[in-house]
Amino acid sequence: MALPRYIPHYTVDDHVQWEGDWELWSGVPVAMSPSADKQHQKLASDLHFLLKSALKTHGCDDCEVYFELDWVVADDTVFRPDILIVCGDSPSLHLRKTPVLVAEILSPSTRQRDLVYKRESYLQLGVRYYVLVDPQRRTTELLLNDTEQYQSTESSHLQLHPGCEVEICLKELFG
Repeated sequence: MALPRYIPHYTVDDHVQWEGDWELWSGVPVAMSPSADKQHQKLASDLHFLLKSALKTHGCDDCEVYFELDWVVADDTVFRPDILIVCGDSPSLHLRKTPVLVAEILSPSTRQRDLVYKRESYLQLGVRYYVLVDPQRRTTELLLNDTEQYQSTESSHLQLHPGCEVEICLKELFG
């Protein structure tokens, strides 16, 4: 006879008390990888600079780029994307609204999570642009949310919101 399994369901209140780096996916704690390697950190820094420069160049003063900001999606779900863009009101401590752009830098330990679970989650949550940076293959992919699925696009033109359109060349990351 199999014994019943108890699977705890955690909330944001639990999450904020944990030591270390964690995300919370529908009540399930997911340990973050150890500190990113130098290549990952360099790519994140370069992407942050590229996006920040594009916002400044195009006068999008009401949008901001953040690095590893906790995004509280629900009482039992917290994501921490590598990079994200938020337009409108700035978060005080944690982001509580859907960012317009999320970027994840793939690593061997998070690759499947980013390509499958997070991709589907970000789509359902309404993230307009999802950027995947693959250091191993030295590629970038810009995905546009068409409400039913993400479509890969070659465009460098992003409309973050009416009145804020930017041009970015993601290929510069590996140029």
